[in-house]
This record gives sequence, C-alpha cells and structure tokens, in this order.
Amino acid sequence: MIPGMRNIRCTVPKSIASLASALAIVTLSGTYALAEAVPAVHGPAVVSRAGWPLFFEPGAGSADSSNYIARGLNYQLRISGSGVEFMLRKASAGLMPHSVRREENIQARAADFRSMRMNFDSAQAAGAVAGVGQLEGKVNYLLGNNPEWWRTEVPVFAQVRVSSLYPGIDLVYYGNHQQLEYDFTIAPQADAHAIKMRFEGVDKLTIAPTGELVIKLGDLELRQHTPVIYQVIRGVRHEVSGGYSLVDSRTAGFKLGPYDREWPLVIDPVFSYSTYFGGNAGDTGLAIKVDKNGAVYLAGETLSTQFLPAATGSPVQSQMHGGFNTGDAFVAKLDNTGSKLIYFTYLGGAGDDGAYDLAIDGLGNAFVTGFTVSPDFPMRNAIYPRISGQPDNTFNLYPVDAFVAELNTNGTALVYSTYLGGSDRDVGSAIALDSAGNTYVTGYTFSTNFPVYNALQGTLAGNDDVFVTKIAAGGSNLVYSTYFGGVFIDEGEGIAVDSAGYACISGYTASTNFPITLGAAQTNLNGSGAAISVYDAFAAKFSPNGQGLVYSTYLGGSQNDYGYRVAVDASGNAYLTGATQSSDMPHQDVFGLTLGENGTNAVNFDAFMTKLSPAGVPLYTAQFGGTANDSGWDLAVDPSGRVFVVGITLSTNFPVANAFDLFRATNSGANDIFVVAFNTNAGPVLYSAYLGGEGNDYGYAIAVDSEANAYISGMTLSTRFPVTAGPLNGALTGSSDAFVAKARLFDPMLTVRQSGTGFELTWPATAPDYQLQSTTNLAPPQVWTAVSQPAVLANGQYLVDLATTNSLTVFRLFRP
Repeated sequence: MIPGMRNIRCTVPKSIASLASALAIVTLSGTYALAEAVPAVHGPAVVSRAGWPLFFEPGAGSADSSNYIARGLNYQLRISGSGVEFMLRKASAGLMPHSVRREENIQARAADFRSMRMNFDSAQAAGAVAGVGQLEGKVNYLLGNNPEWWRTEVPVFAQVRVSSLYPGIDLVYYGNHQQLEYDFTIAPQADAHAIKMRFEGVDKLTIAPTGELVIKLGDLELRQHTPVIYQVIRGVRHEVSGGYSLVDSRTAGFKLGPYDREWPLVIDPVFSYSTYFGGNAGDTGLAIKVDKNGAVYLAGETLSTQFLPAATGSPVQSQMHGGFNTGDAFVAKLDNTGSKLIYFTYLGGAGDDGAYDLAIDGLGNAFVTGFTVSPDFPMRNAIYPRISGQPDNTFNLYPVDAFVAELNTNGTALVYSTYLGGSDRDVGSAIALDSAGNTYVTGYTFSTNFPVYNALQGTLAGNDDVFVTKIAAGGSNLVYSTYFGGVFIDEGEGIAVDSAGYACISGYTASTNFPITLGAAQTNLNGSGAAISVYDAFAAKFSPNGQGLVYSTYLGGSQNDYGYRVAVDASGNAYLTGATQSSDMPHQDVFGLTLGENGTNAVNFDAFMTKLSPAGVPLYTAQFGGTANDSGWDLAVDPSGRVFVVGITLSTNFPVANAFDLFRATNSGANDIFVVAFNTNAGPVLYSAYLGGEGNDYGYAIAVDSEANAYISGMTLSTRFPVTAGPLNGALTGSSDAFVAKARLFDPMLTVRQSGTGFELTWPATAPDYQLQSTTNLAPPQVWTAVSQPAVLANGQYLVDLATTNSLTVFRLFRP
C-alpha cells in the first residue's frame, strides 16, 4: 500500500438463487468453453477448471488491451475502464424444480444466461486499464476446424488495474481462487463518496439487514457482501464503520463513518454468486430397475467427485470427467439388501451428460440413454462415433446429442456406446429391451438430419418431433429409426416393448396434425383440435419393423395434459402416467381416491394413470391429487397387473390410504414424493402415501419385482429423509442426493418340494431380510431356531437343501 492512501476492498461472491430456464438445452449444457485456455497446464487434455486460480486475459489478445476477460465455472466477465460486464449462467439441477413438465425438471436445458453490467457513474473517461503481474504460460484457443478463428500465445495476468477511475481513486481487480475481488485505493483527501456503482440489466437493488447489497435479476439474486473498510496507519490496521448506500433503485455507493483523511482507506465489498454445482453436492436418480435376484440398478446425473461408500472393482469410468450443469451420467448397482454397492461408474466426457432412463437384460447388462454435449463421450463399437453438429463460437458448446450405451454385468466395460442424433438438439428420454436383445429408444429431436432407416416418417415435420429408434442386439446396426410428429412440439417420454416386439410410446404433443390412426380413442387435439397452444398426452404402438402403427391416439381434455412413462403387462395392455390440468379428461373414480380441487379449476395439475388395451382402447383412467400441483412421473406393473405410480406433489391434501412404516400420511416439506399402488383391474387402492423429509423431495423413478415390492428413486434435499436402520448411506452428503427406497407389499412365500432323498425350501431372492427358521413343536410356548444350513442365491430364489428326517419339523420365514 502506498503511504497516504486509503482503500476500499470488494469481493464478488457466488450466490445465484433461482432463475427460470427458458432457453433451449443446446445452449445451456456444459461448459468446457476453452480448448486448453490455461497457463502451463500439462497432462490429460480433459481437465477440470474448478481448482484454477482466476486470471485475466486481454480481450484483444495483446498486453495493452483496453479490456480484459476472466472466466469462471458459470460466468464470464469483461473489465473495461468504465465498469464490468457479466454473463452469468445458472443451472437448476439439484435445486427445487416446480414444473409438472418432466423436461423442465431434469433435462440438460437446466440452465439459463443473464447479462448485467456494473458501471461507475461519472468516472473519468481517461482511466487507463492494464494487466498487472503477468503469469507464466499462455492461453491458446483452438476452436473449430478453421485456423482463422484460433488465437494463440495470449498472455494472462494476476490482476487488472484501472488507474484514476475517479480523481485520486484507483481500482484493482484480482482473483481469490474462482472468486473475483476488487479494491478501491483512495488517495489522501480524495472523496470516497464519488464512487457510484450503477447496475444495468438488473431489476432492483436493496440493502439487506445484514448490510449485503442485494441485486435482483428476475428470479436471480446476487448478494455483494457487506464491505470491509479499514485504514492502515503507521503499520496498524484500523477498522472504519460504513457500508453501502442506495442512490436510486439501480445505483449504489458507500457511506463511511469517521476516518483519518490523511491516511489510506480500504473498502472491501464482495460480489458473489453460486451455481449450486461443484463438490459432492448434486446427485439425482432418474431411473431404477430390479433384476430377478433383487439387485437394484440406478442411473441419473451427478456432479459429485466421490461417493460414500465407494464401490470396489474397476468401473468403466472411475472419475467424473466434467460438466458444470449436470456433470456426468452415472450407472450403479446395489445388492438385493440395498446395503452394498456392487458397482458405480461415471459415464461422460468433458461436457454435461445425463442418463434419463435405464433397462436391464436377463444377464444383468445395463442399457442407458440420455443426453451429452461431450465430444469425448466414451464410445465403443459405435454406429455413430462422433458427436453431431458444430460447437458455438462463444462457449464452444456442441448441440445436445442423445446417446445409447450398454454396460456389461459388473459395470467394468462398455459392450457398445454410440451417439444418436443430427446437427441440432437431440435427447434420449426412454429405453426398453425385447427378449432378443434389441434396444428401443425414444426421445425428441430438433434435427432435420436425425438418422432415419426403414422410417415410418422420413422427415422432421415441425419444430421438434418424437423419434423412435430400434437398435439390433450388440449395437451393431439400426433396425429402424423414424421421426414421429406434426407441425408443432412433439416429445417422446416413455417406451415399453411387449413380448411380440411391439413398441408402445408415450409423450405429449401440441400438433393438430399429429399422426393419429383411424378409429383412435381421441382423434382431435384437446378434444376439438381448435387450440394449438395446449398440449395433449399421446400413446402410440409401433409394429416390430417400425413401419406400421397399431394405434396412435391423443389423450387429454381441454387444458394441458402431459404423458410421461409407459409400461406394458404380459397381455400387451399399456399403462401411461403423467399430469393433467383438464377437469374434462375422461376418468373414473374407480380407485377410491378423492379428486383434488385442481381437477375442476383448470389452474393446477393432477396426476393421472390410464390403461389401454392392446388395440389402444382406453379401459380406464384414474385422475388423482390434491389442491396443489401433482404429477405422475413413472410407473411399473407387476405380473398380476398391479400398477405402481411415483411422482411429485405440492399438495397437503393428497389422498392417502393405508400409509405404513416409512410412508407418511402428511406432507413433510414443500415438494414431497407420492407413491400409489393400484390393485389389479381397477380394484381398490392398495396404498397411497407421501414419502419425504423436511426439505424438497422428488420421486422420479419406480420399479417393481415379481413379489409386488416397489423400488423408488429420485432426489432429496432433506436432511431427515426417512431411512431404515443400517442404510448404505444414512445422511445427506451434498446439496442434493439421490435416494433408493424399497416398499414391500406382501410377506414372501416359502415353498417346500421333494428333491431326491431330501427336500428343498425356496423363497424369493427379493426377500434377503427374512430368516429361515424351524421348530419341532407348535404347542406353546413355541421355540423357533434359525436353520443352520446356508441358503444359496440363484435364478431369483434362495434355496436350502435339507435331508429328510423321521421327526416332524415346521419351517417359517421370519423378518427379525
């Protein structure tokens, strides 16, 4: 510090509240914007920017530039003599989604951009800007395949100084890790009150009771921390009282208490924002499946760099590779007790990636689909080995591509992995398998050159269309791939395959000319076809070769209706869930659930579940919910035709029946999970209840096994999410965690049969928490002892072989 000078220091913190996403996901996904823009970085080409110090580079590529640029994880700023221009990027993963639209809660679109500028009113135009403290190394931009766009050997600096911003006042910008800080240096007798910071592109400035400067940008909130003001007089630091003052709704200055005007003054405010990303904070389970042995498979998105507990073995990808909005996709497998992690693997590249759906075959191979913006997403035996489209010039982001991948049984290798898309945005929403190992994928595409083969519809009909793609076993080639849609928005959300290879598709559409079959249950959008701004759910069934439709129908009423997941039973009936805003959506109160008031006021949403015959004839629709928004997200059907639905509710009066154990009869937080189990053939509800803690909880996925046990996954922000004793992980370890829960409906059945000279006892592999016990006397007091012979787990059953004796012995399964 120069003797006789006063200073004011400011810091730019990281606190972005909620910003509604309105941009296309192709613009919003990950940010590895620099090809290698780091000083003296050696080693792997894919590196994380999270640990780099903030540095400044000349905007024009030379050391005497009139402006300097700095980049952080989710911002870019440009410094000039008159102020700072900010481009902020905010993603919503791990926050608190409120929309009933599935894609507005989980997809890579979960980010938005907002620009603002901090100008210094009445500053001297002659203020000189210069980089200070040149760092070792250079920055190189090698973007695209045109060398004319490249910039090389760009110097970088530790600080940027603006001299004579005001008379006697200099300004220095510098970095504290990824946080911007700046100091005003005020000469003796100079007037600190001359500093006026005017914020353009903001809605309002306020001063919080804690002294922070609060900057509102719509739903976005930035907080500039209370300034630290001090003087150093003869080597001793003296604090000076003061803080921000408001000149008007968009201009702030400083108010100062008494200080010695002959000595330096330092004002140190902090300008902050947060992306809710980084560290072990954001994990979301978006798909769940269970195999015949009761092992659970989970897929979703993660921003965490480590998991507790860690899995053993050699996963496909042991470390997160990048992405700041959704991070990497992940696939995990837990044993049938839910207490041991068999494998966990990241799946992604340097950009943002996410797994939206998961399927498993009889051998335990896992098939996943989702989205990626990573040009280095792991590929193997790929039909399309390169990401489609061209990166943009600002952030070097590629358009989103769908991907399809198969992992082997222990998660150590890819059987195949391929991109699937065209030059625009493409997202894989759902995946299914048939008994021959063929893979079926649906989603939506904005690309005019999405790969088509043996197509029912060969060209893009509107803004975006559903796509349906069938891939041969082993990922060797396409069996068929087709667009499916009309002139407006059409999005595929669910796919299921029956035993004959017919693919049932669900989703939603705003197209009045959506391809509907003759004699369909509903032939017009919204019942009339008059409105084009309102969505209907749809259901369609494709022939095994993809070139014929068994049926295609709208499903809905006069307001918005969204179809999400679909499932099929052994008879080929299709079951669809989603959200409806229509009070006139045809439905029956056959399940004993009370219809919420939102079913009649056309403002909020109810969940719904519809059953269609193999020919597409609606057999029934249940509409259920409370007085706030309720949305069904996923469903599963057991071998007896019981239907299990999971979703999200904001209602405090969601209909509850037979709540038990960890289920609850009341809403524990703002957003809670709901789980409803419907009996076979429109019978009464088996149970309907809330699941969640004191925070926001989201139910995104459900699976069911042969014993009617429901497996539920999603995301929780609750520190008191209900858990059982001895869980895999008993506490929230980040800002949000995925969760896995299992709800048993019935006790397992014990079977006894003769085997050679002895006999064998068997029970389902999905009941590992039960103990085989025996007694030789049923008279009271009964004494039961554990059978010492260990059970063998194979082919979906526990088996115990015992020798025949001449004494009477009774066996039972007991849950301690």
